[in-house]
Amino acid sequence: MTYKKQILKYIQRVYENNQQSDPAEKEVIQELFDGMSTGTARTIIEQEVGPQIPEEFNISTVENKGRYYIAKIVRPDGSSIQRFLIDKQTGSVQMVGC
Repeated sequence: MTYKKQILKYIQRVYENNQQSDPAEKEVIQELFDGMSTGTARTIIEQEVGPQIPEEFNISTVENKGRYYIAKIVRPDGSSIQRFLIDKQTGSVQMVGC
Protein backbone atom coordinates (compact mmCIF):
# COMPACT_ATOMS: atom_id res chain seq x y z
CA MET A 1 0.00 0.00 0.00
CA THR A 2 1.41 3.42 -0.93
CA TYR A 3 1.99 6.13 1.66
CA LYS A 4 -0.78 8.24 0.18
CA LYS A 5 -3.27 5.39 0.50
CA GLN A 6 -2.17 4.70 4.07
CA ILE A 7 -2.63 8.36 5.01
CA LEU A 8 -6.04 8.59 3.33
CA LYS A 9 -7.19 5.35 4.99
CA TYR A 10 -6.17 6.70 8.40
CA ILE A 11 -7.94 10.03 7.80
CA GLN A 12 -11.07 8.27 6.59
CA ARG A 13 -11.14 6.06 9.70
CA VAL A 14 -10.77 9.10 11.97
CA TYR A 15 -13.47 10.94 10.03
CA GLU A 16 -15.92 8.03 10.31
CA ASN A 17 -15.25 7.62 14.04
CA ASN A 18 -15.74 11.33 14.67
CA GLN A 19 -19.19 11.96 13.15
CA GLN A 20 -20.24 14.20 16.06
CA SER A 21 -17.34 16.63 15.53
CA ASP A 22 -17.36 20.32 14.79
CA PRO A 23 -18.44 21.15 11.17
CA ALA A 24 -15.26 23.19 10.64
CA GLU A 25 -13.20 20.17 11.62
CA LYS A 26 -15.11 18.00 9.13
CA GLU A 27 -14.39 20.59 6.41
CA VAL A 28 -10.64 20.35 7.05
CA ILE A 29 -10.79 16.56 6.84
CA GLN A 30 -12.77 16.75 3.57
CA GLU A 31 -10.10 19.04 2.09
CA LEU A 32 -7.57 16.30 2.77
CA PHE A 33 -9.65 13.88 0.70
CA ASP A 34 -9.80 16.36 -2.18
CA GLY A 35 -6.08 16.30 -2.91
CA MET A 36 -2.56 15.71 -1.77
CA SER A 37 -0.91 18.37 0.37
CA THR A 38 2.60 19.70 -0.15
CA GLY A 39 3.63 17.95 3.07
CA THR A 40 2.45 14.60 1.74
CA ALA A 41 4.25 15.25 -1.55
CA ARG A 42 7.48 16.03 0.32
CA THR A 43 7.11 12.85 2.39
CA ILE A 44 6.62 10.78 -0.77
CA ILE A 45 9.75 12.30 -2.33
CA GLU A 46 11.77 11.64 0.81
CA GLN A 47 10.62 8.02 0.86
CA GLU A 48 11.15 7.45 -2.88
CA VAL A 49 14.47 9.19 -3.46
CA GLY A 50 15.69 10.38 -0.07
CA PRO A 51 18.21 7.59 0.51
CA GLN A 52 19.77 8.33 -2.90
CA ILE A 53 20.31 12.03 -2.18
CA PRO A 54 23.63 12.95 -0.53
CA GLU A 55 23.24 14.64 2.87
CA GLU A 56 24.54 18.00 1.63
CA PHE A 57 21.65 18.30 -0.89
CA ASN A 58 18.12 19.40 0.01
CA ILE A 59 14.61 19.17 -1.36
CA SER A 60 13.55 22.71 -2.24
CA THR A 61 10.08 24.15 -1.91
CA VAL A 62 7.37 21.89 -3.33
CA GLU A 63 5.33 23.87 -5.88
CA ASN A 64 1.67 23.19 -6.69
CA LYS A 65 1.21 22.91 -10.48
CA GLY A 66 -2.43 21.79 -10.73
CA ARG A 67 -2.58 18.01 -10.89
CA TYR A 68 1.12 17.76 -10.02
CA TYR A 69 3.69 19.07 -7.59
CA ILE A 70 7.20 19.96 -8.69
CA ALA A 71 10.15 19.78 -6.32
CA LYS A 72 13.83 20.39 -6.90
CA ILE A 73 16.89 18.80 -5.38
CA VAL A 74 19.35 21.64 -4.78
CA ARG A 75 23.00 22.01 -3.81
CA PRO A 76 23.95 24.05 -0.73
CA ASP A 77 24.54 27.07 -3.03
CA GLY A 78 20.90 26.82 -4.24
CA SER A 79 21.61 25.51 -7.74
CA SER A 80 19.22 22.84 -8.97
CA ILE A 81 20.52 19.36 -9.81
CA GLN A 82 17.24 17.49 -10.38
CA ARG A 83 13.50 18.16 -10.61
CA PHE A 84 10.77 15.74 -9.63
CA LEU A 85 7.15 15.61 -10.68
CA ILE A 86 4.69 14.14 -8.14
CA ASP A 87 1.29 13.07 -9.43
CA LYS A 88 -1.34 14.08 -6.84
CA GLN A 89 -3.72 11.30 -7.81
CA THR A 90 -1.33 8.36 -7.89
CA GLY A 91 1.57 9.53 -5.71
CA SER A 92 4.06 8.52 -8.41
CA VAL A 93 7.37 10.35 -8.62
CA GLN A 94 9.14 11.03 -11.92
CA MET A 95 12.43 12.75 -12.70
CA VAL A 96 11.87 15.59 -15.20
CA GLY A 97 15.29 17.20 -15.63
CA CYS A 98 17.10 20.06 -13.91
